[in-house]
Amino acid sequence: MKKISNIIKHYFNKNLWIIYILGFVLSLIGSFQVYHGKYDSILKEISVISVSVLKLFLFVPIEGFTKQNPLTYELAIWIAPISTLLVTFSIFNKLYTAIKLKITHFSKEHIIVMGYNDYSLSFMKNYIGLKNKKKILCVLPERIAEKDIDILNRLGVMTCTIDYISGLNDENIRISSEYNFTSVDTIICFEDEPKNYGYLKLISELIDKSKKKKDKTVNVYVNTVNKYIRNIVQHKMDEIKIFDIKYFNIYDLISYNLINLKNFKLYETSGLKKDWSQIKEERGENFSLADFSNLIGTPNILLIGFKDCGKSLFELAINQTLVNAKENVKITIVDRKISNIIEEYKATIRELKKVADIELIDGDINHISTQNKIRENHKKAPFTAVLFSTKNCTESLIFMDLLGEEIFKNVNTAVFCENIWENKPLIESILLKYPNITVFGELIDVLNFESITNEPLEVKAKEFNAYYKKILGKIMNSPEEDISIEDQWDSLSNIKKDSSRSQCMHQNVKEVLLEKITQMEGLSSVEELLNRWKAMIDTVSVKEQINIIEKNPAMNYMSALEHKRWSNFYYMKNFVYSEKKDEVNCTHNSLIDDWDEFLHSDKREEAIYDFISVLSVK
Repeated sequence: MKKISNIIKHYFNKNLWIIYILGFVLSLIGSFQVYHGKYDSILKEISVISVSVLKLFLFVPIEGFTKQNPLTYELAIWIAPISTLLVTFSIFNKLYTAIKLKITHFSKEHIIVMGYNDYSLSFMKNYIGLKNKKKILCVLPERIAEKDIDILNRLGVMTCTIDYISGLNDENIRISSEYNFTSVDTIICFEDEPKNYGYLKLISELIDKSKKKKDKTVNVYVNTVNKYIRNIVQHKMDEIKIFDIKYFNIYDLISYNLINLKNFKLYETSGLKKDWSQIKEERGENFSLADFSNLIGTPNILLIGFKDCGKSLFELAINQTLVNAKENVKITIVDRKISNIIEEYKATIRELKKVADIELIDGDINHISTQNKIRENHKKAPFTAVLFSTKNCTESLIFMDLLGEEIFKNVNTAVFCENIWENKPLIESILLKYPNITVFGELIDVLNFESITNEPLEVKAKEFNAYYKKILGKIMNSPEEDISIEDQWDSLSNIKKDSSRSQCMHQNVKEVLLEKITQMEGLSSVEELLNRWKAMIDTVSVKEQINIIEKNPAMNYMSALEHKRWSNFYYMKNFVYSEKKDEVNCTHNSLIDDWDEFLHSDKREEAIYDFISVLSVK
């Protein structure tokens, strides 16, 4: 009985139950009114009424249209057959969808999407619109609502359910075999933390359990919200050898898209706007690291809001605003109860003070006292970029209009807006006053396959890693190893992969600085500068290479800059200095902040690693 009930629930459209019931009630009452009292036997009367009800639903009423019948019977003549049509279409539509998905299941390769929520649904809708895409298999927990499965099936998404609580039971193994998990080369996980990690572990074990051999690595993309949990778990997840796991955060993707816009420069300073062609003549050859630092200056960022996207913008700014090897970026954060928020944040990043000079303004941007404080700060030290990250786009735009030209006229400004179309008239009106504004943040721009997989950055990071090892091998006179780029990449831990990605993201910032140095040296291109530097260290020992780098102001500055960027990356992963290097316990023995101190320590020769990163820019 329960199985029959489940079939009825599945195939009948729940929204049409009222029409089904109305048709039945009208047919029953109408037939009773027509035939009651016409027969001596009660059984005969029940039989006739039952047949009448049935025939009304089958488009052949016993009483013809020309006869004068009770109103309920006349209504039943129309509503009962309409109910039959609706039931038929409902059943056959679901059967057609189920059959189509089954046929597709056997005829096409597919990717796996794990989880059902607004993010995964938006992603699947975007993916379905692509040409030459694979089919989607959405793997769901066993207790998923039937209506959610219906929505996915109507979109053309195959679904299967896994009983995660039962682990490697026979039913889960059967499902993984039926849906051919071993053929899948991409998994995108939108399940909530921390259960998403347990779910992925089970999926990996189901693939391993399959009789078919898995001969290639599965690319796995995991949506994370709590990065602290991710940092704890990732070392254990690295042990899943058949998975190449990449973690992503929706707001990180939004922030990444912003910094990749050509017209938005987060790192810009007054020093980088100057012409450097006369610098050498003015200051001579003895151009120290401190001279470079003073000439370049330091970005001064105003960040409105710290929750969600604000946190991602802050973390990205630590990497992408690093142009000064001696000074931290200055960031003023404005938010309600920001003091409490930042204290919680500091608990997960112990050395936060080493990566940025942070000033907090606790208040509402609509309040005059908050606005006056921002004006005062801008007068003391002009902001070089302004980032609005609050979800209320209207509030951000009104605030801009209230503060006026003194801040926003000539400053790079970005405003977060999840739905630009809803706010388009207001945005376009503000743009008339401040054309330098960049509006960013539409979810549709990041909830797609291209953004989540971020293939260009991934390829660049893999190539950087291979090039880095190649140059390092030549400098160290190590024998050349015949290992593919992919195998070299797969051998890295997740944190080292992230480090390579972070380094690649900073390359465009390094290139700006190298262009200025090229200008200062009177050379024609950055390539010429880097080739000259490479030639200077090519044929000498590592010890002599470090001496050459230390004596050359520009080479020394760029190496110090990369060391600071690398240190910032590890500090933002909650690492601290220790004599023992240990990724699991977040300690590293190269986290020496002062560059001169680093060069005079037993880590001196490791400075060549920083310089190789500079050489890899082109």
